[in-house]
Parts: sequence; C-alpha cells; structure tokens
Amino acid sequence: MRRTLFAPALSLLLVVLGVTAGAQTPPGAATGRPPQTSTGLRVNVPLPASDAVLRADLKKLLTEAVPHALASDPAKLAQVNADIEQFKTRTGIDARDFDTVTVGARIVQLPSGAMKVTNAVAIARGTFRPDTVISAARAAAKGGFSEQKYGGLSVYVINVNDKIKVFGLAKMHVTDLALAVLDQTTLAVGEPAAVRGAIDAMGGRGRVDQALLNAVQTPDLVAFAGSVPPGAFAGLETGLPNVDRAVASIRAFHGAVAQTPAGFLLTTVLRTQTASDAKQLFDTAQALRQVAPGLISMAGEKGKFAQRAINNLKLTTKGDEVQLQLDMPQGDIAELLRVL
Repeated sequence: MRRTLFAPALSLLLVVLGVTAGAQTPPGAATGRPPQTSTGLRVNVPLPASDAVLRADLKKLLTEAVPHALASDPAKLAQVNADIEQFKTRTGIDARDFDTVTVGARIVQLPSGAMKVTNAVAIARGTFRPDTVISAARAAAKGGFSEQKYGGLSVYVINVNDKIKVFGLAKMHVTDLALAVLDQTTLAVGEPAAVRGAIDAMGGRGRVDQALLNAVQTPDLVAFAGSVPPGAFAGLETGLPNVDRAVASIRAFHGAVAQTPAGFLLTTVLRTQTASDAKQLFDTAQALRQVAPGLISMAGEKGKFAQRAINNLKLTTKGDEVQLQLDMPQGDIAELLRVL
C-alpha cells in the first residue's frame, strides 16, 4: 500500500533536526562539506562498520549544557539526574564517569519498507575503574548477568528487558545490554553482537570507514555523520514521483550541534545523488514549511515547539547538497527537554 502523505516527510525533517537537539557555526558549514578536523582531533575509536556515527561531549552535556538549559526548571533537571542514576542502578554504568561517547549503528530496511537503526554500540571514554564497573553491573543485574569470552576480552551481558534512558539521555527498549572494557579508559556498551564488533575493530577488523569517523571528531557539543544505504527510503512514498526520487537520492548526511550565547545551533547537510535532486529536495522542504501548520498534529507544548522549529528553520542548497540550519533559543531547549 502506498503511504501517500506529506506528514512522514515532515516528520523525517523534524527528526533530522531534533534527534540531537543542541557556539559557533560548525566547521565546514559554509561549504556543506564534512567538517575538516585537526590531526589532534582524529581520535582512534574502535567502532565496527557503521552507516551512521554520532559523537557527543558527554561531560559538557551533563555538567554544562543540560543544567544550563534547565536552570529555570529544577524539577526537570532533577528528573534528568534521576535518569542518570537509574541507568547506573540498572547497569552499573555511571554516565558521569565519561568524557565522550561515540555511537555507531547500521541502518537497515525492514520488509515493511520502514527503516530501522540496529547493531548500535557506544564507545565511552573517561576515567573509571573497570573492576568497579563490572562489580556494579553484576550487582545491578540481580542474576541476569553472564560473562562471555571474545577476542581475548570478557563481554558481560546484562538482561534488562525494559525501557531505560541509556547514559541517562536516550530512551529506548533494551533487551540485552553488553559491555566490554577495551582498555583502562574505554568502555564498549551496546547490543552484544555490536560490542563483539567493537572488539574486532580494536584489532583492525571490520572497522568503520575512517572518513566517517573523522567527520565527527569536532569540538562541537554533538557531531553526526552517515551514509544512507541504497533503497533505505524506498518505503517512503509521497505520491509525487519527483519528490520520491529526490528523497531516495539522499546518499549521505552530516551535521553538528553547537552552543551559542542564546541557545543552540543545529546544522544538518544532506547530500543527494545529483544537483537536480538537491534542488527538488530543497523545493519540497520549502513547500512543506508553507503547509506545516496544517500537518502538525502534536498537541500542547510539543506542537508549539514543532511550529517554532519550522519557523526558525533556514534552508539553502548548493550543488548536490541541501543545508538545514536551526537556531534553538534557550527557552525552546528547556521546553523540549520538559516534554521528552
């Protein structure tokens, strides 16, 4: 059945803009090309082959950005801290022990045509005591804990089978959560197969594309990049062949979230197959902005936030790329965090 809706396309646009929600213009934003990083920032992160990569300055997020955004809402700030504590209680992992987290994942298409993010693993780096983390994880699991050997390292698997906020930030349903101490400052956390993939990557096997990894090694609060597997958008149909072709032509993306004196700046660049596809995608996004008020079905604060995001969104196109830039005032960030 064809899904002849503009709403899914608008939702996709909002997800691209809002999934990382958070200065200066990110390096490379003027040209739309992936950020160029200094040699010092090209950190060797043992991620397995991934379609999408995200890197976050976890320390800055938890100690500066989130507290600042929620300064006027102590109740919500207390809830964020409670989520961090709950993750620690359920897994033994304290997000506050880590400086950065780099996440890799695969993008696959389901038989239904929907896209799914899978094989996710987070590589967290910071100052922690491996023996303390493992002991805490074992105690937190309350019997649902196992140890496996892989590549000369121990992989610990916790049966969670619940919705939790991973690292206190990203809410998702977790069945089995695996962790492995890669070295004294590095912990791999994620799906068991993905954690084993990180161990392989540490040994030089099945590593993520280094260019993709380099693209997220920036000084921004959050940076993300990825390639879109062919056919990933095949299940999304707007009923307009030219639009379908333009969306299906998206081949890669990158962007960043940076703090500004007034709030946050989010920049996302979508690279298409051809310049004409980029023009079609740009025209479609512009048209969606015009009809957005009639498409936004979210009520209350979420709806108000979505409307302001559409109003503040700036679109440009150059060559085979479309750039989306969104200024998010401090008040909007606080409101977004309240309703998440």
